[in-house]
Amino acid sequence: MGRYIANRIIQGVVTMWLVTLGVFGLLRMIGDPVSFLVPPDATKEDREYIIAVYGFNEPIWKQYLLFNKNIVSGRFGKSVRWDSREALHVFMSRFPATLQLTGAAMFFSLAAGVALGAISATRPDSLFDRVGKGLGIIGQSMPVFWVGILLILLFTVYLGWLPSAGGLDRLGPKGLILPALTLGWLFVAAHMRIVRSSMLDVLDSDAIKMVRAKGMPKRTVIWKHALKNAAIPIFTLFAVNFSQLISGAVVTETIFAWPGVGRLLVDSVFVRDYSVVQTVVFFAAAFVVVINILVDVTYAWLDPRVRVTG
Repeated sequence: MGRYIANRIIQGVVTMWLVTLGVFGLLRMIGDPVSFLVPPDATKEDREYIIAVYGFNEPIWKQYLLFNKNIVSGRFGKSVRWDSREALHVFMSRFPATLQLTGAAMFFSLAAGVALGAISATRPDSLFDRVGKGLGIIGQSMPVFWVGILLILLFTVYLGWLPSAGGLDRLGPKGLILPALTLGWLFVAAHMRIVRSSMLDVLDSDAIKMVRAKGMPKRTVIWKHALKNAAIPIFTLFAVNFSQLISGAVVTETIFAWPGVGRLLVDSVFVRDYSVVQTVVFFAAAFVVVINILVDVTYAWLDPRVRVTG
């Protein structure tokens, strides 16, 4: 088990190194950020001073080594856009808003997906099942930005029930509803389909037949025994969805002007704020890597065969 965990950690470290290398190289291709730091009438001396302060006068390889050194020491450089604040502080100031959004979206997708999938499995080939499968296909086919626009048109423009932009601090819980529905919609379809498929297999198993033979109520059999076993694959799906959740948050936060990390990333790319972009991408990749390692280790602990094949 120790060797398996060590291998997964090494793979995670290599992945993080490739991520930092990739984002560092790509950012250097989009132009010079100094033009955003100095006014048009700035002198040559002022421009050279800014270049020296932020280290843009160093060779690319030296800038990359310095970037990695700062990561190890917990320093990610200063923002060129947000009043020269530490990039890590800028990231942490936006992270709670993203955590609220992704948490609400995942809760909505799990609650709706599991419930719809379980009901569809208990009524195979019924009208509800067919509608559910149709919604599942539609849900996975519609891009996040399109879902967000449709929800804004319906609940904000036509009905006037919910705000289309803001955050919890400004609007309270009402400001979270549309962004969470938009981000969670894609995963509702995925959770519903996998729960339905798993439930059909579990309901046909000998264990469930034995429980039914004991005379337990149908509701108890479905929601206490069958669903408990059928929901296990969602644990695996969560690791896959987590990376999609982060990428979806970038689009969702931009559409709804949500003051989170996703919108911070977009704003930073436009102004070529290297430090903030690298910080956001680094932590996003780190979260995905850690979640996948935890899922792999948990499965290896539950099923020793995974350690051999892995």
